[in-house]
Amino acid sequence: MKEWEPKLKDMQYLLFLPLFFMSMDSTLTDFFYMAFARARDYAEAAALSSYGSGIRFAWKPVHLLLLYALLLAWFRPLRRFAATRDPALKPVVRRRIAYVYPALFWYFGIILAVRTVLHLWVFRGAVVWTHFWLWNFPAMLLSTAVIACYALVNIDNALLGKKAADLLFGELYEGPDLHRIREGFHLSLFAKILLLLLSTAVVPMIMLWAHARAGLDPHPDQGQAAQWLVYNSFIVMFLGGAFVFGSIQGPIEGLIDKMRRLAQGDFGVKTRVYFTDEIAQLKSHFNVMVDQLKERETMRETFGRYVSVEVAKKLLGSGKLNLGGEEIEATVLFCDIRNFTPMSEAMTPTQVVEFLNAYFSFITEPIMRHNGVINKFMGDAVMAIYTPILGSEDHVTDAIRSALEMREALARFNAAHHPPEPVRFGVGIQTGSMIAGNVGTLARLEYTVIGDVVNVASRLENANKELGTDILVSEDVFQRVRETFSGKARFEPVGPVSLKGKSRPMTLYSVNSQPQ
Repeated sequence: MKEWEPKLKDMQYLLFLPLFFMSMDSTLTDFFYMAFARARDYAEAAALSSYGSGIRFAWKPVHLLLLYALLLAWFRPLRRFAATRDPALKPVVRRRIAYVYPALFWYFGIILAVRTVLHLWVFRGAVVWTHFWLWNFPAMLLSTAVIACYALVNIDNALLGKKAADLLFGELYEGPDLHRIREGFHLSLFAKILLLLLSTAVVPMIMLWAHARAGLDPHPDQGQAAQWLVYNSFIVMFLGGAFVFGSIQGPIEGLIDKMRRLAQGDFGVKTRVYFTDEIAQLKSHFNVMVDQLKERETMRETFGRYVSVEVAKKLLGSGKLNLGGEEIEATVLFCDIRNFTPMSEAMTPTQVVEFLNAYFSFITEPIMRHNGVINKFMGDAVMAIYTPILGSEDHVTDAIRSALEMREALARFNAAHHPPEPVRFGVGIQTGSMIAGNVGTLARLEYTVIGDVVNVASRLENANKELGTDILVSEDVFQRVRETFSGKARFEPVGPVSLKGKSRPMTLYSVNSQPQ
């Protein structure tokens, strides 16, 4: 607050606005009398506007005081809020800023009404009614309308520069209210540009054309009045154009930078919304987009822990989210803790979960490092898939390497956590053709693999209990990797073994690391 309080308290820049309005009023009305009433010089213009009396000079102080009184009355709550930070003033200040355009209509409407009443009532003894309705009232109407256009185009930047707006709006609004469209009245960018062109180009050109058509005798005052009209119009056009295009260019450049940061994953790029025009709407929609993308990223990060990222990418890439599957070549690995049931009976449910989380953090890392995809956790068991369509080109070799490193990871787990008894596991690996696809209903799907290969891998994992081994593979797996692991691992045949669900015994191999 200390940064922007002086900016609102210091009203010197506002004190110039009524003076500017008065200067423009004199320039426009004087030239109006020369262009349309055919006044040859300033003296004749003054005589026309005052009906040959001094009411013009009596009106000037009243006009100036009224301009200041209305301006200060509107600005007073902002000044008080800057000085006191009174929360009770927040609704008043918010409404003043949100409805600044209607306030301008009332501001200049009151000015025009008071000027008209003064002529019709206070100065009625001096008024020449023919001149009033033919020249004076149209001159006042034109001058007020043109100056109102200037104010409407420039009010945003004249009243609150960007830095002051940042500080003020940061005090007035909090949280989501600072980043979305609020209640208020807005003037479109098209309307601002149209008003700027009408007031600084179209109207002056018409007045200059009318003056040229009048065919008056040349007089220095006429040239000077024309110069002042052109100079003032050019200055206002330049400043107004700079304000209008600055209010477009600056926010757009800011949004481009924020979009670039958003594309890089930075979700802290929401932009503040000040008014209610098209730029404000663009900012508001951008903020909504940021919120939605952030929400989706949070969901992706959260549920990516439940669904394999590789599987998600494949499904998104193929667009196959329907029920059904396809035949693939893959290797399946099952891993289960030996004697986990009696082990878990000595633990509380919380301790069981903590134990499994620590255990899985060790043994799943080799699976992922060697291109395996964890398909599911089943209590103390884990099922992993290795297949080219999910990133494992040499899927059988990747599965064996994973199993050997899982054995080392289990030893590190036992050394780090010191369980009452060393944890042992059984691993079964089988390779071949299987069906991969979505199983479930259209409302809830699970991407998995099914088939005889999966069943055999599960049976191999279970056979470790009876054979006293920890890693078992089938004959098919052994034949695929015997050359690859020659000298690196020992494959010891475990004789024909009858597996549940298989009509004939299978030759299995125990896998052990080769001593270096």
